[in-house]
Amino acid sequence: MIYDYIIIHYDEIGLKGKNRGSFEELLISNIEIKLKSLMKSCFRESGHITIEIDGKANISKIKEALSQIPGIAYFSLAKRVELNLDSLKKEAINFLEDKEYDSFKVNAVRHDKGFELNSMELNSKLGEVIIKALNKKVKMKSPDIMLKIELSKKSAYISNEDIKGVGGLPTNPQQKVVALLSGGFDSPVAAYLMMKRGCEVILVHFHNKNQASSSVESKITKLAEQLSKFQVKTKLYIVPFESLQKEIIMKVNSKLRMLVYRRFMLKIASEVAGMNKAKFLIVGDSLSQVASQTFENLEATYTGLDKHVLSPLIGLDKREIIEISKRIGTYEISAMPYGDCCSYFLAKHPTLKADVKLLEKNEALFDVDKLVEDVLSKSRVIGF
Repeated sequence: MIYDYIIIHYDEIGLKGKNRGSFEELLISNIEIKLKSLMKSCFRESGHITIEIDGKANISKIKEALSQIPGIAYFSLAKRVELNLDSLKKEAINFLEDKEYDSFKVNAVRHDKGFELNSMELNSKLGEVIIKALNKKVKMKSPDIMLKIELSKKSAYISNEDIKGVGGLPTNPQQKVVALLSGGFDSPVAAYLMMKRGCEVILVHFHNKNQASSSVESKITKLAEQLSKFQVKTKLYIVPFESLQKEIIMKVNSKLRMLVYRRFMLKIASEVAGMNKAKFLIVGDSLSQVASQTFENLEATYTGLDKHVLSPLIGLDKREIIEISKRIGTYEISAMPYGDCCSYFLAKHPTLKADVKLLEKNEALFDVDKLVEDVLSKSRVIGF
């Protein structure tokens, strides 16, 4: 079967009322950027978005790209048909005759109610023709094949497969956030979930050159590249952290080092956010998963920052996070061994109930502004 159109369906965008049009336009723009020459045109029709493709288009590449664009709930490869009953009968038979199946069901949807038959009547008419022409039987529950008929104002589309998408909302370049990216499982999932909510996510990784430098950076770059598939454009900041980390090690008690590390990282990320007009910081914290993420330690870590911190994983457990990482393609990369700079020279039993005043007292030992400015001046930016 040679397909000439793709029907894009969304869930959440359809609930946006008067703002629905702007979300549809945003999704169309993102599709056009991602597909580029793989498609001929992309436009709105009643109830869905339609993509026109060439009969020789690379379907596998198109499917891969569309399945990773936030805002798309599912999509279908389709044939366009003239909007009349005789054409629908003829094309339904042509569509099914080369496929292997014993039972079928017709599912007609009228996005525009102007057609001469309602959905039930059209299901019945097409079912009768298929039974007579192809000698197949109707099965209402769990048929071997589902023949979908979608009626818009000017055309009809025939398809038989719904391909799952990301869902959520389309990426809005005006909604920038900065996500701290380690090499673990959690932070890539946190970044992805914000992409799914329509944010353009800028990634920041803190790097200690004393720890297997090339392998760590390669891993982080792979994670960023995989995450870039879910948004229109991606920036990765590689921030050198080793000199600052050495100062912290010399001046801060080992039981508090992790929290001081994290507060410096968040301050640096706040500066990156300011440079990029981003509104929030994104972290991969899950409440009480590790020592730095206890109720008290999170409060002490987040207090007094220039930017608000969001943690989309806060109520998830590790199993749930791992399941998402497998689904989005970051699991295998995160599972690669690497040296985490946050675990550098930590106490065996770090504090579980830090006080923000104590952390601020430790920070007063440093020229914070100068240190933050220094590491940012040495950071590198990689685009995807």
